[in-house]
Amino acid sequence: MVLKTLRPKQLKHDYSFRLSPPLLVASLSASLFLIVYYSSSFSHPLQEKETLVVKRMPMKVVDSTVSTFDSIFEKFKLDSPNNRANFILFLADKDPSTSLSWCPDCVRAEPDIYKKLEATDGDVALLRAYVGDRPTWRNPQHPWRVDSIFKLTGVPTLILWDSKNQAVAARLEDHEAHIEHKIDALSPPNKTLLLSTTRI
Repeated sequence: MVLKTLRPKQLKHDYSFRLSPPLLVASLSASLFLIVYYSSSFSHPLQEKETLVVKRMPMKVVDSTVSTFDSIFEKFKLDSPNNRANFILFLADKDPSTSLSWCPDCVRAEPDIYKKLEATDGDVALLRAYVGDRPTWRNPQHPWRVDSIFKLTGVPTLILWDSKNQAVAARLEDHEAHIEHKIDALSPPNKTLLLSTTRI
């Protein structure tokens, strides 16, 4: 018996892919160009990019009642020139059984008011003045109903305080204090947008 060595068949055609030297150089050059281009577009240390930075400051909130209002209001007026905007929000007291205001209009308006005032650019001060419980507020001789400055007729009432003239500049009454575009109109426009140059 004669053993034969089996050899793999030789392929008649060579299908391997080879690049000629000039084509290889051109391909590598194109790849290198794309890598450099995209990396420089996004992370080049010397590239400058302009970004819009909005300066937002936390809203300063202080609370008062009828009995504490006068002293707190005096301090509020003294501090008012240091703020971009100063607001007074007259609200009904919270019902101890629900932890919500006894006034449905206040419950509806407060979230919208806070959202808009917190979005105001720069320092904003808010004095929340609680008018008392329902019987206290219903009294026609309530101190803020007969006050010559405030002349309240309902809650919530949102007042923009003029720090220069120390007077009421504008106000939203109870039936409109929840309307967002009216709150926007009452608030000063955002003007302190800072254009800064940052290196990335």
